Amino acid sequence: MFSNLYHAFQLIQAWIKYPPRQAALTQKIVDRIRNSLELQVVVQTAVDEIAALLRLDCCSFFWYWEERGQVEIVCERRQHEHQPSYLGEYPLECFGTMARAIAEGKRIVNRGTAHLTPTGLGWRIQQLLQKSSANPPSLIPNPSLWDYKASLLIPVTGKENGIGFIACLCEQPRFWATPEIQFLESIAESLEIGIRQAQLYEQTQNQAIREQLVNHITSQTRQSFDPQTILTEAISHLCSALEVDRCLVHLVEDYQTSDLPAANSEAVILNHNHLYEVYRQPFTPCKDTFNPHGSITQWIIQHRRAVVIPDVTQDERIDANNEEYQSAQIKSSLVVPVQAHDKLYAILYLNQCAYIRYWSKHDQELAQAVADQLAISLQQAYLYTRTQQQAAHNAMQAQKLAEMIEELRLTQVQLIQSEKMSSLGRMVAGVAHEINNPISFIYGNIPYLENYVNDLLRLVQAYQTEYPNPSPTLKNILEEMEIEFLSKDLPKILQSMQSGTQRIQEIVQLLQRFSRHNEASVKLIDINAALENTLLILHNQCINTITIERHYDNLPHVECYPKPINQVFLNLLTNAIEALNRSPNSDKMITLRTQWQPSIHSADEDRVQISIADNGAGINPDIISSIFEPFFTTKAVGEGRGLGLTVSYQTIVNQHQGQLDVRSQPGQGTEFVLQIPVRHHHVLKSSPSSSQSPTPASDLSREVAKPS
Repeated sequence: MFSNLYHAFQLIQAWIKYPPRQAALTQKIVDRIRNSLELQVVVQTAVDEIAALLRLDCCSFFWYWEERGQVEIVCERRQHEHQPSYLGEYPLECFGTMARAIAEGKRIVNRGTAHLTPTGLGWRIQQLLQKSSANPPSLIPNPSLWDYKASLLIPVTGKENGIGFIACLCEQPRFWATPEIQFLESIAESLEIGIRQAQLYEQTQNQAIREQLVNHITSQTRQSFDPQTILTEAISHLCSALEVDRCLVHLVEDYQTSDLPAANSEAVILNHNHLYEVYRQPFTPCKDTFNPHGSITQWIIQHRRAVVIPDVTQDERIDANNEEYQSAQIKSSLVVPVQAHDKLYAILYLNQCAYIRYWSKHDQELAQAVADQLAISLQQAYLYTRTQQQAAHNAMQAQKLAEMIEELRLTQVQLIQSEKMSSLGRMVAGVAHEINNPISFIYGNIPYLENYVNDLLRLVQAYQTEYPNPSPTLKNILEEMEIEFLSKDLPKILQSMQSGTQRIQEIVQLLQRFSRHNEASVKLIDINAALENTLLILHNQCINTITIERHYDNLPHVECYPKPINQVFLNLLTNAIEALNRSPNSDKMITLRTQWQPSIHSADEDRVQISIADNGAGINPDIISSIFEPFFTTKAVGEGRGLGLTVSYQTIVNQHQGQLDVRSQPGQGTEFVLQIPVRHHHVLKSSPSSSQSPTPASDLSREVAKPS
């Protein structure tokens, strides 16, 4: 004891006697403090230097946090290893009578005449900590906490809302001389500068971390508009930056509903389908136990403000028996709303599970910066998704409009052609009817006329037999009439008249069958006969100039609309004849092929294939894709309306569920290939105006007219 007092007295005398030495020691310590920009290193350096220079049993540095009412010992230097370590946080009440002075940031000097508190500081801390369920038993300090007789606490102004103290402790009583106190105060002043520099450096580093993380989220947003990718990347980096045990983000769905009052028109739907989590080992996922309608979540939705919870057991909004927090082992929580323009997009949860964490200002600023950037990213993602949906909707509407326009064009074509063919059919039927009456009269009277003529000729022959010597007058008349020639030629004339009227009658019947007037809409027909009927109508256009080559297969009767099918054959054959008439080839030919294509599988249907080919000039490849378009024609103005092939395509493809293809090479002719099912998809019905049965094969065979 006397040696320590003597040593202290000598040290004081040395400082008083040699002020330059004091300044040199102070400068040495200050230089070592300023060699680092890390706060922990700065205070640890000051503690180490002071403990060594003043030969203290223990020197420590602690912060008093006004907001929390806690004292946090951040570093210490012990002379002997057997001395206990007291790093950690403790309630201010543990310091007894010194608590008020610490809270006010005053200097505390104790020369060792008594312990720190009348009841003993160690016992007091033990008592307080045993009452608190927040600290695990492993953190309860030894009852001899700070069981030092002499102590000197020098305040150091430092962090916002925090006061630092240099604690000089000795196990034996010690007289703290004024030069020592002044020396420590000068060190405290330099330490304040070092702490501010370290804090500035820390703020710069934190700002850099925030900017780096926000820039990463911004970059991720530019690369992807997927909310899952953006949120997963963001919380992963945030979890690493803040070293939290769990980081979750929960997307919410906002919508306007008319069922709620006007004051609460905005409702929020929360579910597990939009929950993303990142966690650190040894903890396990807690998505399954997450309560999307918990009290903190509802508070965030209602108030739209961040919630800072250092200790979940001390928060009144969280039940002590909350299964969600217990299963996830959550001790501290920081919850931030992700919102922009008063619209809530998500909720960000930062949870500390290993220990109680007092969230710093930097923690809150970084979490808020990330939440703000996530709100912008989610807003952009939602806008992008909405734009994509609107674009898809517009494209669908445009497609529907294009289809409607095309349908209107086809309908227009069909109406025009239908009216045209209807008028033509009525006209043909009328002409055929009008021709049929006189021709029937003539054809019916020719047999009688033939009988009469034969009778007259017999009478003339009888007169010649009975009166072989006619009078000169009668003889002159017989010579003028050439009775012999008349007797031989008149039967031939009557026979020619009969053949002609029969031919006219066949043509009338052909016109009536082609117009299909007053027949069933869907019926069974012979395709080969239908082709021959069409060729008979076009006979005068190709006689002696175009050769017709036929390759007919033995086809079954096809169930179809006869009138439109005849129209298709007429259009295609007319186009082939016109193409050959424009061709310079001397050997002009139209080839007709029919083929039955029975189904291979039971699910397929039998089909009939008809091929109409010519050896004309062919079709230009540039326009071959447009020949079935309405009103497209290569003919001169007034020569064609561009409806024939369009109507043919609609008849085969749409009306009969078949196929119509064109094959053509310039200079090698053109071939149209039709395929129609043998059985029509509609039920075979007769029109109400006609009770005709399908045309039998025997009748259809008679429809084939003989070419002249």
